[in-house]
Amino acid sequence: MGDGRNAEPAAAERVLPAWLVSVVFHAVLVMLLGLILRAAPRGAVEEPGRTTGIVLRRLTDDGELYEGEQADASPSPTAASPTEQASDRVAALPDATAVSDPRAALPQQVNIAAGPRAGDRVGNAGAATAGSRGGRGPIAGGKAQLSVFGAVGEGTKFVYVFDRSVSMAGAPLRAAKAELVSSLAALESVHQFQIIFFNHQLRTFDLTGGQRRVAFASEQNKRLAANFVGGITADGGTDRLAAVRLAVGMQPDVIFFLTDIDDAMSAGELDSIRRLNRAGASINTIEFGFGLSVGSANFLTRLAQQSEGQYVYVDTSKFGR
Repeated sequence: MGDGRNAEPAAAERVLPAWLVSVVFHAVLVMLLGLILRAAPRGAVEEPGRTTGIVLRRLTDDGELYEGEQADASPSPTAASPTEQASDRVAALPDATAVSDPRAALPQQVNIAAGPRAGDRVGNAGAATAGSRGGRGPIAGGKAQLSVFGAVGEGTKFVYVFDRSVSMAGAPLRAAKAELVSSLAALESVHQFQIIFFNHQLRTFDLTGGQRRVAFASEQNKRLAANFVGGITADGGTDRLAAVRLAVGMQPDVIFFLTDIDDAMSAGELDSIRRLNRAGASINTIEFGFGLSVGSANFLTRLAQQSEGQYVYVDTSKFGR
């Protein structure tokens, strides 16, 4: 009997307590959960896009062949990077060598004058190329820029001094009158002008009852001026000095002085004009001559030079009869 009582406690000691089994079980679960969480990626993972549909797998001699609803099994194109997009835009631009020069669309200027060089508003006056009709128009500061046979002047007050002596008869005078009217058309109402035609006498465009003042370039005054110019004819001799002195006395910004040369102003006459020109008018001189210019200096080149104007030689043989 003594041996049987001792066997029960020994068997109980070999059985693990229930609480210990529970602790071990839960510890194992916690370790497994930790391993699972560590293996999972952090953050949201974007899945590649998939195209839904029915796909059939067929076994062939070459292996497995998948057939679906889409005939094109090629991968969808990926979006180009910003650098690739910029490269594509550059490649799409036209070749620079294929772009035509914009100046090629401009009409070629017709040369109706001949001379050694273009005359600028500098010390040396030369002969200029004159092609376009007189004109141009307003510029900054309320001024106008006018052109007469290629001689250009800027200002707000202009005086035209044109020869109408017998030597100007025919095509030369017709061309001069057309150029004058075309130049007037570029003026606006804030600008002023006067016209003086001369032979051995003076004829001015006068709206002031003999006072010979400059007129504003209103549309009405320009129409009246065009009518005045249209009535001018060639006749008589030549008195240039009186015409230029009258123009300078009106104190304009620019004088356009057009004449042919059958005689000349003396050095004393040129000096008297210089002294009278206290307002500093630029005198642009336009010489009408038949044939090519010989390029020599004359009183017109000196007059333009002393007033910082421009000198232009015009070959009247280009005008026809």
